[in-house]
Amino acid sequence: MPINEAFKIADQVLANMIKGIVETISAPSLINLDFADFKTIVKRGGLAVIGVGESDAPNRAEEAVRNALRNPLLDVDYAGAKGALIHVSGDAQMTIEEANRVGEIVTEMMDNDALVIWGARVNPEMDGKLKVTLVLTGVNSPDLPSGLGAIAPQLFNLEPYAEPEKPLGIKLDLYQMERYYS
Repeated sequence: MPINEAFKIADQVLANMIKGIVETISAPSLINLDFADFKTIVKRGGLAVIGVGESDAPNRAEEAVRNALRNPLLDVDYAGAKGALIHVSGDAQMTIEEANRVGEIVTEMMDNDALVIWGARVNPEMDGKLKVTLVLTGVNSPDLPSGLGAIAPQLFNLEPYAEPEKPLGIKLDLYQMERYYS
């Protein structure tokens, strides 16, 4: 594959992943997923992949999962995955059977002790389509350096940290400060 095409595909894949995660954790759903759910799955460790797939085929649940698992740049082995965040979006005709089928397909290939968190949203704009957003952890890929999948991710506290202030033992009132700086 020519390098320009590879980078174009990588850009599109990355944009779809980011959009999928942002929509999953921020838009209201029938069964909501939030950033805490995302962190819980990612903390399971190992190599993580994000996939987004859509379908309007008669078997749209199966096809959307297949599309979400398809990665044009990496060969990924999902067998034995340790964690999954699954979000299903569909129009008003989406059935509970379709939403459940998505979860069944994904969990069938995972480790028996895997943690799965899922959510669902009805979105009238889907117009006959079903969309699946997946975050899978503990997967393997021969395309990535050996051992990378064994590194547990560190989720840093995003709150700024400051040492508690220590008293200086100096007592100045406003009058003293005005005289000093005048």
